[in-house]
Amino acid sequence: MDNLARPPVNDDAGSSFVRNVLSDGSLAVVTPLIMFLTDGQNRPQLRTSVKTARAALMADISHFMHILHGRHPGVIEYASQNADSAAQAWLIKAMDGMLAERIYLNKLTVTAGPIRRLPGQDKISLLVESQAKNFQMLASSDRHGCSSGAAIAFVLDWHQTRPLLDIVSREMGLMPTSLALPSVLECQQIADKLNHDAGYRRAMAFGADQTLAQQRGLWQLIVARHVETLAG
Repeated sequence: MDNLARPPVNDDAGSSFVRNVLSDGSLAVVTPLIMFLTDGQNRPQLRTSVKTARAALMADISHFMHILHGRHPGVIEYASQNADSAAQAWLIKAMDGMLAERIYLNKLTVTAGPIRRLPGQDKISLLVESQAKNFQMLASSDRHGCSSGAAIAFVLDWHQTRPLLDIVSREMGLMPTSLALPSVLECQQIADKLNHDAGYRRAMAFGADQTLAQQRGLWQLIVARHVETLAG
C-alpha cells in the first residue's frame, strides 16, 4: 500500500517539493482506516458493532470528501484563476481529472447512505464548511506561487488517499474508476518548471503546507468520528 501511495520520485529539480508533500500528506492519517476496512474483508464473521462502524466510516469518508471536494469550482479551478501561465496545461488536465473524481465521489455518497449523527454534529458540519472556505482562500491567493503550490499539493495528496476511496467503492459493490489526475511524475515536472526563484518557492511551499494541513484535518475528523463510533 505504501508503494502504491508513494511512487518513486526522481532526484532532479522539483523532487524536493514533491517529496516534502508526500512526506507531510494524509497517508499517515488514512493508513489506520485502510487497515480497518481491509482487515474486515478477510473476516467473514464480524460483530454487529464492527459492521456498524464499517458502514459509518464508509459513509463519513464518502460524504465529507464530497462536501469538501465534490463541488465545482474546487481547489484546482480556483487555482487556475491565479496560477502561473506555465502551469495551464497541467491545470487543464487536473480540472478534467477532478471532474471525473466528482462523479466518483457522488456515486460513493449516494451508495453509502446518510452519515451517522453523533453528538456535536452541527459543530462538525460548520467545521467542514469552514475548511471548504480555507481551501478556496489558499487556492485563490494572489501571492505569486501560493495557488500553484496548493494545487500541486492537493493532487499529490489525492494520489495518497485515493486507494482508500477505492476500498470504500469495492466494499459498497461499486467498480473503482481510473484516476485521471496528473501523475506524481507530472506534478514533479510542473514543480520543476515553476521553480522561478526563492520567493516563488517559499510561496509554493506555503500553499502546499496549508493545503495539506486542511486535508489532514479532514481525515483526522473522520478518524475521530470512527473512534467514537467504535467506542459506542
